[in-house]
Amino acid sequence: MKKITFIIAAAMVALSASAYTVNNPVGADGRYIVKYDCANGQFAAANDMEVDETFVFAVDVTGTWLEEWLKETPTAEGASRGVAFNNWTGYGDTNGDFRRLKQISGNIFGTTCNFKQLMVGEAAPEAVKTDSVTYVYGQLFGFEYTADNPGAGWWMWGSANEGETTQADGADCFFAFAPYTGTKTSEDLYADDYDNGDIFGFQITGYAAPCVDAVTAVEDINANLQVVAVEYYNILGMRLNVAPENGVYVKTNVLENGKRVSEKIIVK
Repeated sequence: MKKITFIIAAAMVALSASAYTVNNPVGADGRYIVKYDCANGQFAAANDMEVDETFVFAVDVTGTWLEEWLKETPTAEGASRGVAFNNWTGYGDTNGDFRRLKQISGNIFGTTCNFKQLMVGEAAPEAVKTDSVTYVYGQLFGFEYTADNPGAGWWMWGSANEGETTQADGADCFFAFAPYTGTKTSEDLYADDYDNGDIFGFQITGYAAPCVDAVTAVEDINANLQVVAVEYYNILGMRLNVAPENGVYVKTNVLENGKRVSEKIIVK
């Protein structure tokens, strides 16, 4: 009952709440195009990706309250400001840590992601049935972060936009995937599969930094490079000031050319 209530409530929010718009192009279906073409530095012509296909999701906040907010002085001392995307699908929720976006260029922020791998509960099996269409609803908000605290300030809204959905005028959701055929399936995605793919210390299946280059193995990154620093993060993504004594953590080796290699470790 709890799951059903959540899905219905989420859909009602998306359909009934007043929405504000972003500067993404609008596709033939009236919804935002969110697929980003990193090679050409522009949005794709359409959202032709399927729900289990890895792609770069991006938003252009030009003209929104976020554009000016990002330029303002952070309220947290020593912090920087960023953009995050609270989202859910017509089949259910996605991983709760899949929020933060990184700057691609100017006012465009995004992430490399795979929604099927990010889905929780019964959402994923429903999304990958033949001809299924996954609808994505969402809210863009701001946050502040420091090197030691990726969530120094969280859920930061413009004065007139708190709780509002983000979608094109007249649209029924933020964006939708192409009908599922199973012909574009991607292998499991991890930040470590990409050069500089770490995103705020989070190691979540289906989630990496935007517009990064894939690597064939961790050894490819490590070849002939010296480790110049080691960082530790807890499972919530909070950076530790000292090496952990016990528990599950993410260890990140910073290499001499600025590349970072992360792995989940268990300290006993």
